[in-house]
Amino acid sequence: MTDTRGFTLFDDLELHMQFAPICRLSDGALAAVELQVRGPSGTRLGTPEALRRAARVVEEHAVLDQRKHQMSQSARAQSVAKLLPMLVSLDLDLIGDLDHTTAATLERHVMVVMPDAVTRSPQRTLARVARARAAGKIICVDGLTRNDHAATLLSLVEPDIIVTGRDVLRTPATADAAYLAHSLAAHRERSHAVIIAEGVDDEARRVTALTMGAEFGIGALFPAVEDPTVLASGTVVPLPEMPVWSTPDSDHSTPYAIASAANTPRRGDKRLLIEMSKALEHQAAVGGASIVLGTFQYAEHFTARTATRWRDMSERTGLAGVYGVGLPDVRDGNVHRAPLRPDDELIEEWNVAVLGPHFAALLSARDCHTGGPDLQRGFDFVQSYDRLTVTQAVHSILRRFA
Repeated sequence: MTDTRGFTLFDDLELHMQFAPICRLSDGALAAVELQVRGPSGTRLGTPEALRRAARVVEEHAVLDQRKHQMSQSARAQSVAKLLPMLVSLDLDLIGDLDHTTAATLERHVMVVMPDAVTRSPQRTLARVARARAAGKIICVDGLTRNDHAATLLSLVEPDIIVTGRDVLRTPATADAAYLAHSLAAHRERSHAVIIAEGVDDEARRVTALTMGAEFGIGALFPAVEDPTVLASGTVVPLPEMPVWSTPDSDHSTPYAIASAANTPRRGDKRLLIEMSKALEHQAAVGGASIVLGTFQYAEHFTARTATRWRDMSERTGLAGVYGVGLPDVRDGNVHRAPLRPDDELIEEWNVAVLGPHFAALLSARDCHTGGPDLQRGFDFVQSYDRLTVTQAVHSILRRFA
């Protein structure tokens, strides 16, 4: 079959392979290596960072990752993979193109999720993460910096590896850096994820990386090499076992079913439940929640006043979404609106789910009569503040839009 793809720069660009030590920050002991590729020395593409940035600008990162994957199968790379864990970072979009030839070595395909992927397309990203995990791949969030989406990304993707961006160590300490440090600490305590700091170029940055919560680092303090044999003389420590993902899929398909498995539903009054819902929205706004999702059964229940409240609340949250039969598939400020199918069992529920770095809550109410949805009547409702339960509930909603 003739390849109809046009000429691309990264198909024929001269590339060089190097191995970057991933070292324990406390003592410099070697734990793993990352296979990196760079352009010709002395050019603007002469570093792995510059090459990656250029590939993304011209949207040829997939071509670059294909070539990196090919290089990982070379004799030199495989000689390293037989001695040390060798991380090969590849874009999540490549998950369908990878084989299973790495099972006999310590090579680990690390599927990279970029920081803006979830907020740009949460359903598509989560679907690909699920495929990658099912294929036994390691999930990595790469380039995490001081932005409002860090906690959202960690809460939804639950990566095995987190690589903080170089800018985190390059600029002075700020409140944003402190917020990121807290988010990293909370995620690591929950999941035991491996945190690697990129840009550990000197002793001062090593100390900063430790303060941020990183256990391992990559950078000029631990120079990359082209000849992997020079790495054999140092102290070697094991990299933590992966994958570390700790939130299993639920067998239940709706938030009410998930929460009811561990909590007994109670009969609820509509007026108080509405106020309880508003209280969770307020908690999300004040606490800087990562994710706030709501299901309103039918579009007419998501009134203009409610829309204004959610729009105001979403200005201080990472990801907000409301779903119901008849709602248009649009973005209203930071709130994503999308329709539910009329036959979706979720239309029998009224949900508000809040998931943040330090707070999780779910209020799920279900019609307690058989005469069809009618908000004037009572509900059976269930509450949960268990992070696992709320995370499963959030995924159960978002999976409908994958």
